Amino acid sequence: MKRLLLWMGVLVPVVYYGAQIAGALSWPGYDIATQYASELGSAKAPHPEYFNWPVMAGGVLAVLSSLGFFLALRERGGGLIPSFLTALCIAAFGVSYVMGGMFPMPNELHNGFGLGLATIPAPLFMLWALARTRAPGLKLVLVLTFLAMVGMNLIMFNIGELNLVRQSNVGLWQRAYSLASIPWLALAALALMGRPRS
Repeated sequence: MKRLLLWMGVLVPVVYYGAQIAGALSWPGYDIATQYASELGSAKAPHPEYFNWPVMAGGVLAVLSSLGFFLALRERGGGLIPSFLTALCIAAFGVSYVMGGMFPMPNELHNGFGLGLATIPAPLFMLWALARTRAPGLKLVLVLTFLAMVGMNLIMFNIGELNLVRQSNVGLWQRAYSLASIPWLALAALALMGRPRS
């Protein structure tokens, strides 16, 4: 059961990026540099269902995988609190993606009440849960992921007034942010499938 749930976590980025590819291929003239990924699911897209349905499916996979992460972390000696917080953050992230697909742009509910930002502290909670476990590779991934997400948020929200995000490149920056915030779920899930080591 735990392994199956973790495999669902592995599939989250596969499904998400698959949705982007399918949506972009169905929209002649779509520009990944200047357009948001979510525009692939908007009413102006020729086939919004190619994006919205997979995104919702990916969100459901993330929610289900959160239980797998919880069980795997507990199996490795992770405390109840950090293991639960890790799972809660991943589940919240999944809910935000379900809502993103259910309520396409420009619906105000598209951002899922900001629950997607819950993915930012998730690596830190997982590090906390793995504090007594030898997992140097996974721990390095978690640290780098957290730093990358913080850095990308500073850029995307223009904190520090760097003004790096423009209409001509907003799509590229958004995709760079997604690379910082989504693939780590698959890497962590794969790492946690292995036999626990103390």
